[in-house]
Amino acid sequence: MSFRDTDTTAGQLTSAVSMAGIAVRYAFYFFGMIVFGIIALALIWQWHNRTRIIDDKPAFRIADGSIARLPVSTDIVSRASKARIDILRYGTLQNRTTDLALAITFPSRGSGMTSPGMGVLSNGLLTDLNFRTLAGHFDLETRYGPYHAVEMRIEADGRWKQCLAFSSRFDTNVVFVAGWTCDATGTKPGADALACALDKLVIDKELPTKEADAYLRERMTRPAFCSSRQVSQTFDTGSRPIAPPSRWSQPSARTRL
Repeated sequence: MSFRDTDTTAGQLTSAVSMAGIAVRYAFYFFGMIVFGIIALALIWQWHNRTRIIDDKPAFRIADGSIARLPVSTDIVSRASKARIDILRYGTLQNRTTDLALAITFPSRGSGMTSPGMGVLSNGLLTDLNFRTLAGHFDLETRYGPYHAVEMRIEADGRWKQCLAFSSRFDTNVVFVAGWTCDATGTKPGADALACALDKLVIDKELPTKEADAYLRERMTRPAFCSSRQVSQTFDTGSRPIAPPSRWSQPSARTRL
């Protein structure tokens, strides 16, 4: 082999190595851009769906004289593209006195949100408290629509506080109402009194969504109506037949371990 052939082979090898290096480098850049894009999309999604506190007051109140003397506190939480939750509290849950809390959820248009069930429990409003649901269940009727309530007790100031947690069963998905009411420690709140308090919901100004505003305002003009009845939960009490021993599987002598 001549020196010229050796130089040609070496040049071709160097060129191939150089091309391979360029390909690896650009492949690294390409996959790096993909990873960066995924991270950027995740950050944008998280920012878009962040939870924010809104400096405003709820547009509703409970016009019930039994709670009018209690101190009032409010919170408004916006969960970006999902919903806005306006929370109104009468009294303090952690104290041993009577209190009532009302949380109205206004789903964003197109969010696809359906009924959150017992919203006071699923919305995380009692996250930092020790509470237990009990066996008592009630169906409530108001001019705004039906509610379901369940007996609950919450540990407050070292004692168990007797409460009723409630959630709306309206025939719409434009607004959901949930909350709780508790009597003084040692006494149970009445389902009738709760139904009548919820019937005294008053809308003072325009609500966050037009659909919810129209729905509640139309019902606010109806005559006052409130009632409650205790209901029993259904359980499966049917018997399950047990197969006789003759039908049980038997080990076989041919079975190998």
